Parts: sequence; structure tokens; C-alpha cells
Amino acid sequence: MLKSVWSERYRPSRLENISGQDEIVAELQSVVAGDSSPQHYLFHSEGAGTGKTSVARAFAKEMGWPIHEFNASTKKLRGIEFVEDELIPLSSCGSPDIIFLLDECDQLTPAAQSALKGVIENTSGTFILTCNDLSKVSDWIKSRCAVREFKPIKQDWMMYTLSHIAMWENEVVTEEQLSRICKHWDGDLRGAINALQSLCCFDEEGRERFSLSLLDEGLDCTLFLRLLFRDQDIESACAMLEGRNIRKAIRTIFQFAISDEASPKSKMLITEAAIIAERDCINGVNEEIVKWAFCTILCGGFIGKHDRGQFRTER
Repeated sequence: MLKSVWSERYRPSRLENISGQDEIVAELQSVVAGDSSPQHYLFHSEGAGTGKTSVARAFAKEMGWPIHEFNASTKKLRGIEFVEDELIPLSSCGSPDIIFLLDECDQLTPAAQSALKGVIENTSGTFILTCNDLSKVSDWIKSRCAVREFKPIKQDWMMYTLSHIAMWENEVVTEEQLSRICKHWDGDLRGAINALQSLCCFDEEGRERFSLSLLDEGLDCTLFLRLLFRDQDIESACAMLEGRNIRKAIRTIFQFAISDEASPKSKMLITEAAIIAERDCINGVNEEIVKWAFCTILCGGFIGKHDRGQFRTER
């Protein structure tokens, strides 16, 4: 079992340690030094893992201000009820020395964005919003924030970071394997670090196979199902889904399984797990939870050596 998530363990805690966003970092360092006043900010980038959340947290830490974090990607925090019931009371506390971080603000409903406009205008604290799709953020919110674009992380810095994390974790990873991760997660440092951690769950042969799979978008469904039904290796199976669209990946596995020479019992189990995962995705359950729940259900379907109906991976 993974003891901690490396992308969190090695998240930079100071502005000076954040790479690739020099102009934005310099602007915030000026605020920390007292040379300029804080504004409400809207950080955006087309891709994930560029440092938006890390910059917000580091800025709050260096200012010595508490930070209240929310993520609008969850169903509960994307509607107007969230703004009215949580943000308005919290932002009305009267203290200017406080930061409200609202990640994935492009997921807010139009009504919630409209209500947020007034909250930003009337608060004495500082709002930092992040998003990946700037076109989904209302012009009202954009006009009330300093809009700053985060650039994709450069390949050389990603290689440097991954190689140092592997060294700190006492893991032997080849330069070619690191290069494959960086190319696949082009500009997304968080995704690359998560992929590195997933790769390190495998043995030497598995690491090579995992890194090679990043060169091909196809999912090895046979290997995935063998890991769960035969080997009961949930961690390795989950690692194969790292960085993929979970809903799409599970549908691919389902389509493969029901067309394969599996037993009716195995097909029923995969169908049940796929239905639960589909329902959870629709209800806004965190994709990491959906992934682990799906794999756990399939692993739990293992009965033993005497079960002649266990999933057959031979083609």
C-alpha cells in the first residue's frame, strides 16, 4: 500500500522553489516583500500540473496567512448553495489577512459564478481562483481578478525533478523510463510524479513494460484483468489506470471483458463493477476513489484455485 502521494510530499512550499512561472512568482514575491498590494487572482492553464495550487499555497505560507481551500470539481461544491452556505459566511469574517483558494472554478455553475461575483467584491480577504478552461469562467469574475496564465513545465525541469525524487526514494529508474514519463505527461509535472510513483510499484520488468505503455495510449486489458483476477494485485492494476480518463478506461475494460472468453460469473462481476463505477462518475465521486473501488470489486471476485470459472486471460 502506498504510504503517501509523492506529488504532495514533494510539492514546493516556497515561491522560490517553483519553476516555470517566473513572472508570476516575482509578482507575488513583491507582494510578500510589501512592495505591492495583493489582488484577487485567477490562475489558469490549459493543462494540469503547472503549479497553480502550489503557488497559491506557497504565497499564503510566506504571507503568514491562513488559507481555506475548496475544489469545485466535486458536485457538492459547484452549485450556488456552496457559495451561499459556505463562502459567504466564511468570507464575511472581516479579516483581510486570509486567502480563499477555489480550485477548478470553471466547474462552477453559472448561478454559482454569478453569486461569487458579489462575494469577491465584498470580502476583505484575498481570493485565488484556478481553472483549466478560461472560456468557462464568466467575464464578471475575470474583470474582478488579475488573470495570470501558467505555462506548461519544461521537459528538462521535469526530468530533473523526477530523477531527484527517484534518488530520494532510493528507486532505480532508467533515464529512458523517465523520458517516456515526461513525454507522455508533457508539461504536467504532477501527473509525471504520480506516474513515477506508479512505475516504482512494479519490479524491473514491470517498470519497463509500464513506461513503454506510455508510448501507446492503448490499455492492456488482458494484463489488467490478470493482475486482479489471478494475482490479486490491486496496486499494480490501479497503477495501469494512472493518468487515464477513468470513465473511458473502465468502459474499455468492460467492452473487452464481455467479448473475451471469460466465465459468465466473471462477466457478471465486471458488469456489476462497471455499473457502480459509471454511477459514481455521474454522481461526481472523486476519480481516484472510483478507480480503487472498481479494482477492489474485481479483486474481491477471486475465489481460488478450484474456481474453474475465474477470468481466463488466454486469447
